[in-house]
Amino acid sequence: MIRALALSLALAACATSARAQDAMSPFAPLIGCWRGAFESNAEIHDERCFELMLGGRYVRDTHFVRPTTYGGETIYFVDAQAGAVAFTYYASDGGVSRGLMRAEQGALVFDAHTYVGADGATQRMRSRWAIEGPDRFVVTTEVEREGAWQPWGRITYSRTR
Repeated sequence: MIRALALSLALAACATSARAQDAMSPFAPLIGCWRGAFESNAEIHDERCFELMLGGRYVRDTHFVRPTTYGGETIYFVDAQAGAVAFTYYASDGGVSRGLMRAEQGALVFDAHTYVGADGATQRMRSRWAIEGPDRFVVTTEVEREGAWQPWGRITYSRTR
């Protein structure tokens, strides 16, 4: 009886792990490092790296906006309660945001979420990451102002490794 229970728990853990890895598979084309050019300012760029962690159940995404000191880290994971991939973003200025991501044909779509700054100020935002090939993806971000979505920025990334 104890063996059967242990085997059942082990099989359930394997199934959960496989589902988590499948849910994280939309990130597979992004694993590695990238450099992103801001459409609105060629002098600023974003250096970003994606890596699998903890057996592929999580993805870590670190970025640094150069030549500034701003950066951040995002951890993506399967939120079993939400039935979706969730993320938590930690910014170097003390801000944090949490939300959900879904994969759509050739894109990662980040639903509307709220960024909360270290001072408590909030900003609603959403974005779409269009994967245009093995060495290029484009991030388009919008912010909500007075109840309407408005363009915030567009960054085109090229693979560096």
